[in-house]
Amino acid sequence: MADSEYIQELEKNLKILETRVKHLTNDLALTRQDYEESMARYFDIYSNMEKKVQERADKLQELQSILKIKNLQLEIIFDSSPALIFYKDINERYVRVNKKFAEMFGISISSVSGKTHAELFPKDTDSILASDREVLGKKEPNINQSAFIHTPGGLRRMLISKIPYKDIDGHIIGIIGLAIDMTEVYNSELEKNELKEKLSRAEKMEAIGLLAGGVAHDLNNILTGIVSYPDLLLLEIPEDSPLRRPIITIQESGLRAAAIVQDLLTLARRGVVRSETTNLNILVQDYLKSLEYDKLHMYHPQVDIVTELEQQLLNIRCSPVHITKTIMNLVVNAAEAIAGKGKIILSTRNCYIDNPFKRFEVVNEGDYAVLEVTDSGSGIAEEDMKRIFEPFYTKKVMGKSGTGLGMAVVWGVVKDHKGFIDIETKTGQGTTFTLYFPVTRQEIIADGEKLAMQEYMGKGEMILVVDDIAEQREIAQRMLEKLNYRVMTAASGEEAVAIVRMQKVDLVVLDMIMSPGMDGLDTFRQIVTMYPGQKAIITSGFAETDRVKETQRLGAGIYLKKPYLFENFGVAVKDELKKVTW
Repeated sequence: MADSEYIQELEKNLKILETRVKHLTNDLALTRQDYEESMARYFDIYSNMEKKVQERADKLQELQSILKIKNLQLEIIFDSSPALIFYKDINERYVRVNKKFAEMFGISISSVSGKTHAELFPKDTDSILASDREVLGKKEPNINQSAFIHTPGGLRRMLISKIPYKDIDGHIIGIIGLAIDMTEVYNSELEKNELKEKLSRAEKMEAIGLLAGGVAHDLNNILTGIVSYPDLLLLEIPEDSPLRRPIITIQESGLRAAAIVQDLLTLARRGVVRSETTNLNILVQDYLKSLEYDKLHMYHPQVDIVTELEQQLLNIRCSPVHITKTIMNLVVNAAEAIAGKGKIILSTRNCYIDNPFKRFEVVNEGDYAVLEVTDSGSGIAEEDMKRIFEPFYTKKVMGKSGTGLGMAVVWGVVKDHKGFIDIETKTGQGTTFTLYFPVTRQEIIADGEKLAMQEYMGKGEMILVVDDIAEQREIAQRMLEKLNYRVMTAASGEEAVAIVRMQKVDLVVLDMIMSPGMDGLDTFRQIVTMYPGQKAIITSGFAETDRVKETQRLGAGIYLKKPYLFENFGVAVKDELKKVTW
């Protein structure tokens, strides 16, 4: 092939190649444009996706923050709730409890996790597990179940509600529970019922008080003749006279009748109570030497009575007569609870209570001398416990075993002495009465011997006896004249005022309760306007009322209880006359 032809062929092929290159360039340009357009689209899609992912991430972070706040709020509510909240798994093991739950039982929250109720609180296991199984088995809530739960702070009354805890598919995976401490409400209800019972008892006592108040004044006036005249008769009768014994018997019968009146007044909280410093050991020993104790042994020969007395027992301020009567009533009650052979233990001890506690009643903190009377008798039935101190409530035969006032007198005496009573009893195993009396650091003043009559004889002083009862005026006059006093009498306050207007007297013996007309206070007010500093003693069978205290503020002296005893009456008059007035 010639060179020219070869060149032409090359040129032809070159043109073809150029054409193809041109086409390829065009195709490449189109492809690049498509690529750039595609990449632009992809970039837009990526940008949008990135934006959405960021938005999702922001939203998720926002949701996480909200969830964190919500969880924190839930934790705050969970742990600040006054109710006990808990969560158990399907195996009845605690998963989580709130702060109140942990505080109630004195444990840490972490120590509860993974434990069963039996492992944590064995005393309350049966009732709690029964309700757990009921919720898991029946798959239904158990609402407002009432239960007593033992805690370090004592037995608590709880109101418990439980519901089954389910997962997203509805399967039960545990129990959620809530318990509310209803102890205070329960106690409040108990206190409300106790107040109702106390009100009922108070109404009964008020009825007794009205009865005692209505009859005591007249009975004491009647008994004065029975108790006081024997004193005068015995002064006139020789020591070897056969009449002495019958007269003493009459007097002792009168004193026993006066003691029954005093029991009624004690119940009505209107008895005359004179306090002195003494010791329970002395009073126990005095009772064991008494005729009442001998009589008890005669009726219950198979009952042994033993003493366990604290040698260093602290003293108390009390009315010895009333405390001795209380000891007697408790021992009699104990003996009558024993059928056949048995034992009664009289014990005393010192006791300091640093925290008030409640069993039969609340016993406040303080220092106490304690008297306990324990018997091996039949015990006290639960239905009788609430009424044991009610007047006339008795299981005994009325008229055979007493008046029905014995235990009521015990209650009244203890309360009058600011004391407390506790009772422990088991049917068929016996009863212990524990009496708490506030102690005193005062020493006991030894009693003097019986005074000779010459020591309280008068010197002819003028005495005015004011009483609306003739027998009272007569017996007082006879006693005072026997003691060498001159005596005038007045049957009313008005008559007494009229007498002192005419003649000044050395002493007025003034009855506080007189009717009709002026009582003792009104009478004395008028007398002291005429004779400031007038000496007087007050007489009555009732306790010291506000009117008595007002009379004493005006200058009247000692308050003498009826019926009169010769020596007591004579000493009271003599002591009042000795007082210096300004």
